[in-house]
Amino acid sequence: MDNLVLTLGGGVVLSFLAFALIYRLTRLRGYQVALVVIVGMLCVFLPLQIVFWQGVDVFAIHLALFVITPYGMAIVTAQWEASRGAERRGGGWIHWAPATIVAFFLVIATVDATIISLANHGMPSGLVGRILPEPRSGAEHVTSHFPGTVANDYFKKEPLFNEHLARLAEQEERGWEVRQGWIGTPRLGSETVFQVKVLDGQGKPLSGARVEGWFARPSDERQDRMVRFEAVGPGIYQAPVALAMPGAWEVRLRVEREGDVHEQRGVTSVREG
Repeated sequence: MDNLVLTLGGGVVLSFLAFALIYRLTRLRGYQVALVVIVGMLCVFLPLQIVFWQGVDVFAIHLALFVITPYGMAIVTAQWEASRGAERRGGGWIHWAPATIVAFFLVIATVDATIISLANHGMPSGLVGRILPEPRSGAEHVTSHFPGTVANDYFKKEPLFNEHLARLAEQEERGWEVRQGWIGTPRLGSETVFQVKVLDGQGKPLSGARVEGWFARPSDERQDRMVRFEAVGPGIYQAPVALAMPGAWEVRLRVEREGDVHEQRGVTSVREG
């Protein structure tokens, strides 16, 4: 189910054909046929989504279009039945009005699927050079995808948000102080020492801690990397870091000792050359 254009478009077409066939071959009314199609679609779609889960956004757009298509056809056929009477058998194939509605939703599905695909996977390499402008930095390889990082994403799930607030309260009460920075100027393609200094609530160096850092590239999560720091002195931890792209990076630090955890975020940048 990786190709959204095929799954969305194919699902809408199948919903349309199922509605048309059932409506044509049975004596069910439009809303009854829509209910049968929606229930049948859910019986197939939900298990597939559980197995091939791709996120809430992908699930929502599929579910909306697969439900709206038969429902929209039911509205039109109900009006058609009211105008022609219950005995509508013997006429032609399905009316042009529901077919127009389905075509409209096919266009919407194609546009939405294209937007989601471009956001997740980027523009095909053959089109990048033709559509996108030349990069000012002189880069040879250009990508148009934006998986990115979502900072402070706790609001999406209330339990995680509450847990995050509890950790922040404990962290503030503990009173640890964490200072971080580069020893020298970080440059692209070369290792530079990144140092973390940890003090306890009384301002004394905190030794024996486990310190880890996560350097996240906001524009390309594939460049993210994790670093483990080594103790080089009382409360001082260092690690050589070489980042693959120039520009802004998000730094996330985690300091742990005897079950106590301190987390901190910051921003740094890397120069070219």
